[in-house]
Amino acid sequence: MKKMVSAITMTAMAASMFAMPAVAEETKEGSSITYPLQTDIESVSWYAQEGIVPHEKFKDASESPFHVGLAKHLGVNIDWSFPTTGSDAGTFTNTLMADPSSLPNIMQCYVMENASQYIDDGIIWDLTDYIQEYAPDYYAFLQTNPAYDKAMKDDQGRYYTFGFFREDGGWNDSYEGPVVRKDWLDECGLEVPKTISEFENVIRVFNEKYGATFDTSASVRFNDMGICGAFGAYGCVSVGTNYGYYVKDGKVGLAASEDEWRDYVSWLNKMWEDGLIDQDMLTEDDTTIKDKIHNGKCGISYTSMGQLNNWNKEEEAAGNEGTWIGIPYPTADDGSLSSIFGGPGIGKHTIVITTTADEDTMKLCLEMLNYAYTEEGMLYWNYGDEGVSWEYDEDGVPQFTSLVKDDPDTDPMTKYNGATWGSCCIQATNLLYQKNSQTAIDANDTWYYIYDDEDKNREVTSGWRFPVGVSFTVEESDELDEIAQNIPTFVSESFASFLTGSQDIDDDAVWEQYKSDLESYNLSRVLEIRQAAYDRYLER
Repeated sequence: MKKMVSAITMTAMAASMFAMPAVAEETKEGSSITYPLQTDIESVSWYAQEGIVPHEKFKDASESPFHVGLAKHLGVNIDWSFPTTGSDAGTFTNTLMADPSSLPNIMQCYVMENASQYIDDGIIWDLTDYIQEYAPDYYAFLQTNPAYDKAMKDDQGRYYTFGFFREDGGWNDSYEGPVVRKDWLDECGLEVPKTISEFENVIRVFNEKYGATFDTSASVRFNDMGICGAFGAYGCVSVGTNYGYYVKDGKVGLAASEDEWRDYVSWLNKMWEDGLIDQDMLTEDDTTIKDKIHNGKCGISYTSMGQLNNWNKEEEAAGNEGTWIGIPYPTADDGSLSSIFGGPGIGKHTIVITTTADEDTMKLCLEMLNYAYTEEGMLYWNYGDEGVSWEYDEDGVPQFTSLVKDDPDTDPMTKYNGATWGSCCIQATNLLYQKNSQTAIDANDTWYYIYDDEDKNREVTSGWRFPVGVSFTVEESDELDEIAQNIPTFVSESFASFLTGSQDIDDDAVWEQYKSDLESYNLSRVLEIRQAAYDRYLER
């Protein structure tokens, strides 16, 4: 059944989500903590690597309605910091972490895999003894789903982080997929492609009739998954992000070392050699691809809900007739499909409290972070202030006001909310309905609802994923740092060579040498370490 916007009130929605325990009548919004907080602590320092960086229209957090409003709702002065403009966010964070004594009190970054090391080294707080008392709403939410609870601990069962969750799990995570120009499809008398052979036929017909090629933002989207599932594969190019490694039948593997991946890349190479793939695809991003999209150089692609929105708006503004729609991930010709872009509704964002916060400040930080998991806090993190950036409609569902809807800036809702891109919060499905056009919503339905059986959908979208929340021991982290760093670059460079034909992936000797080279980069040992970490995760 396809998703519909719920007509129930937000209060009922939040109550069902959080499974709130009974609390005293005088507490606010169902929480055992009253907001704004009362504290003698002058300020709390908070660093965000991404997700809640102030909108580009603001010079800093002091001009951002979301950041100013959050401090007001919490009753705490917040000293915000973010990566410097133009810097690589990950590198900026690593530079900060190199000096633990100077870290902000709250760090929003990505430390899941090394959480145990940071706890053991005394860099971040072990929150286990404090979380139930000082973050009761967050703790109650974690107990509603064993997967949520498991992902927020290390292997010793120590709670250490506040996570990012998507309200409806799989659907919200499957926000990328194939798209096509519907007007061209109609002009050519073609049906929406369902199999990989039909998908290829559309590319060939569009190339013959319009001179167009398949193109995509490979550097930011296609590299994770693409349409590899039609070949039985579990990833495309990316290694070391959320993608690359997978789990099937309890065994951890690297997609780019499997025969199914070879079949996928071989197909791409044939398309490349036939002139059916844009020669700039390897370096294309969401900005550079727009020239091809709006000038009739591409009629079938792979992109996100947000970019689909942008393409259609820009086509309409330019007076063009092109209308892009989502189409299903192509299956193999026998109807099988191993994987698509997706996930279980748990992000890799980690919001931790560092030991630069003394115990009293740490407890205050817990209460601050707890706010996003209360009924009131979820509304604020998703929509901003009621009566300003949003209000209830006649069905009791939050709707953005004209302040947001009529704002011509890119992603104007991020001026007022913090849940659009991810942080310590729960992203409401309704937010995505508010953010995206009906065409984009329909596209996401098309990508995610492959089967009528929800369990089968989740198997394809997230059942194969290396779980969010797996962590390594200190020794494993040190060893991976030493032996695994060359694999992502080697796979990426090899993919480019195979795609363009610089190396013949269909040559058995070339393929065997590639696999041998992967072994020289310690692949077997990397998989052994990841397997051990995965097995420990299952035992939590």
